[in-house]
Amino acid sequence: MSRTIEFEQDHLVIKLSGVTSVAALKRHVDVPYASIRHVSVEGFDIPLLQFRVGTSVADIREGRFLIGGTWCFVSYENHEHLLVLDLVEHEYGKVIIQVENPEEMEHRIIEKLKQ
Repeated sequence: MSRTIEFEQDHLVIKLSGVTSVAALKRHVDVPYASIRHVSVEGFDIPLLQFRVGTSVADIREGRFLIGGTWCFVSYENHEHLLVLDLVEHEYGKVIIQVENPEEMEHRIIEKLKQ
């Protein structure tokens, strides 16, 4: 998959590769654990004409999207079963990404938040 999550000491690094990074206009997003307010796995559909800096074609969303007055980082090809991070004190209000194993990533992030 063209998206991976690396668990560092005090933050997550979400890495994008290949065409995904080109479409999103970004290669990585750093998210301090202290900025994560909530993590979940859910569907998240963004209208095709939503204001964005990135790509929006069919069900593909890559890049920064202005949602409800807040910038969110989004990277998916299918709007179902996504890892959603609600953030505070970060450049993005949410990070919404498609990963191979969202429930496992959700669990690992929750465990990191407990430390």
